[in-house]
Amino acid sequence: MKPIELARIDLNLLTVLAALVRERHVSRAAERLHLGQPAVSHALARLRALTGDPLLVRQGRNMEPTERALALMQGLGPALEQIEATFRAQTEFEPTQAAPVFRIGLADDLQIAMLPRLLRALGAEVPRAKLVTLTVCYRNASAHLDDAQVSAVMGFLKDLPAGAKVRKVCSARYAVLRADTAPGTLSLDDYCRRRHVLVTYAGDLHGTVDETLAALDRQRDVAFSVPQFGSLPAVLTNTDLLATMPAHVAQALSVQAGLRCEALPFEGPSYDVTLAWRPATDKDPAERWLRKAMLRAFTD
Repeated sequence: MKPIELARIDLNLLTVLAALVRERHVSRAAERLHLGQPAVSHALARLRALTGDPLLVRQGRNMEPTERALALMQGLGPALEQIEATFRAQTEFEPTQAAPVFRIGLADDLQIAMLPRLLRALGAEVPRAKLVTLTVCYRNASAHLDDAQVSAVMGFLKDLPAGAKVRKVCSARYAVLRADTAPGTLSLDDYCRRRHVLVTYAGDLHGTVDETLAALDRQRDVAFSVPQFGSLPAVLTNTDLLATMPAHVAQALSVQAGLRCEALPFEGPSYDVTLAWRPATDKDPAERWLRKAMLRAFTD
């Protein structure tokens, strides 16, 4: 392996390599970097000449990184993050004048419960800002954050990237959403006797609440499952179905769709709502404003 002279290394080449390793595709890397595809291809050729290694080899439609490329990114990735963080920390942020493009990941329930308030805060305080929201869940939030597709994610999160900044927002409880007009609140017997619709990313008919009921030697009748909370008003309307969900989204849907929200007739489970963000954005004034706005939108 030939030695590499540090004076010959162009920092721009390293950002191209990082994008290529993440995207596994020249066109997608070019889009991420806001460059033309020929520029990225030229940078890859220079990197290959510099390292004496192909770095990425084509496999079908994608390009897979070599062991050398992965080893380079293992060492250079944290350094690039630190460089980005240093420059971000020096950026001035005047909310009324700034025009940032924020990219965040929100679970489906939080899009319903907090996104309207977040958009109002943006409009009032950072009127020139733009917001891109990706739907995330515990299965993909970490990947979106690690790949820098978003600067922050919020929801029920698991297995976050090493080094990610994390803050617990709250411990979320569950509530019942219903559309029927029968008087009174539900008893446990009523709850178990009625048919239920379950919101689940797993595509099955069993959830956390069913495990809690099993511990009480009870069970419910889950008749349907849907992948998103936003479909519940249409599903529940003119039916006797019950939907059990985090209380924050049940309360939001009850207001938005005129449904009934009430407490569970038993001691239900809970889970942590978490906000996580990339370390490179930790000191960035605009991103710090965004994270505070996200917290206010959920807790106010």
